Amino acid sequence: MDIYDLIVKNAKIVSPDSITDGCVFVKDGKIAAVGESAEGAKAQKIVDAGGKYVLPGGVDVHVHFRDPGLTYKEDFSTGSMAAAAGGITTVFDMPNVQPPTLSVENFQIKKKIAEEKSYVNYGIYAYLVNNLDQIDGLIDAGVCGFKWDLSTFDWELPEGYYLPDNNEAADIFRAIAKHDYVVTVHAEDMELVKNYTEHLKEEGRDEKDFYSHVEARPDIVELSALYRTFVLSEVSGCRVHITHLTSKRGLELIKEFQRKGTPVTSDVGPAWFTFSAEDYEKFGGGIRVIPAIRYRKDSDALWKGLASGDIEVLATDHAPHSNDEKFNRTWWDTLPGTIGVQTSLPILLDRVNKGEITINRVVDCMAAQPSKIFGLYPRKGCIQPGADADLTIVDMEKEWTVTHEEMYSKTKYTPYDGFQLKGKPVMTIVMGSIVMEDGKIVGKPGHGRMVNPKQEW
Repeated sequence: MDIYDLIVKNAKIVSPDSITDGCVFVKDGKIAAVGESAEGAKAQKIVDAGGKYVLPGGVDVHVHFRDPGLTYKEDFSTGSMAAAAGGITTVFDMPNVQPPTLSVENFQIKKKIAEEKSYVNYGIYAYLVNNLDQIDGLIDAGVCGFKWDLSTFDWELPEGYYLPDNNEAADIFRAIAKHDYVVTVHAEDMELVKNYTEHLKEEGRDEKDFYSHVEARPDIVELSALYRTFVLSEVSGCRVHITHLTSKRGLELIKEFQRKGTPVTSDVGPAWFTFSAEDYEKFGGGIRVIPAIRYRKDSDALWKGLASGDIEVLATDHAPHSNDEKFNRTWWDTLPGTIGVQTSLPILLDRVNKGEITINRVVDCMAAQPSKIFGLYPRKGCIQPGADADLTIVDMEKEWTVTHEEMYSKTKYTPYDGFQLKGKPVMTIVMGSIVMEDGKIVGKPGHGRMVNPKQEW
């Protein structure tokens, strides 16, 4: 008789299509079997779920752990602990660090840091800039995808690097398409943003006029960037993923191009459907993010799109900054971003309890769909034999209040402070090992493993 490393019994096992009572059997970091009963089975450790839901571990394809170079804001240790506390077992980290991840050399620097620090599994994005000569090498080295950040100004990049024009970008998209990799796009036309901003400043709009932020970034700047992206996708055949979608019109445009056959998917973060521009006065810099949080009609449309599946993925854009960068500067100089990797799943669980979304759809948008889009499925994103044993146990009856103090992020501020929620992750299992139990991190740094579409398993 096999002796398993771990058995999770008396569980309600959730997939995008079903909820079944059963047990999960784990050996050597993978799911060895899924069955109705654990009677007679032996394991080094048995976890009695007590009828709680067991979900595939969350896959957050958009985080900023700020490592290397910006670790006063966050690092792979604190960021991955926050992920584990929130039931997230895999994260994709963005390339805007110091040095930025735009070459094989810089990728290796970041990879070594993550190998030593991360409590959860991780993918590492590379920048898409004028680095065509680096694309094949970056894929061979193990990147999870490429970030085309249309909000980046050339002066923000190291000397010799710049955002490519359409001609150069088409060649880079073709090179990426040959490997069936995804280009993740921050869709904002920054020339238009710059124009709007200059005119608003000329009008004397100051830091107390919070609406100036969204007025400097109206939805037309998103639409302009989306059109450019879709043209490049069709020219190259490259799959594109629109990250942190912000507008009703943007979603409508994506659906239009999907109907035409353009290989495009999208995600939205909790900040964009939880808050609206009407909340700026209350939260100030705490919800100043880019692209901008828009008006209620947009946030409502985004939530409806996520709940229905029109928006395939939930991704947080976890983007910590120091309190000084968020609250002690003029409105124009306040850095955009907020934390979210620890609270994203609880926010959705609360909405499950309110009848606004199903638990199956939560699994779909937070585990199955991101894994499928980025080439990790069925290694990640599901509970079935052969998959990695990444599991999250959630207590749907647990009522609790979000507080700054319980955030594992270095940036303690969360705009969700004081939110009363029902439903919370109570155990996070990464590659068969328990890393979080009852809100406490019990795993070890360096436990997480790098993931990418080219891995064999």
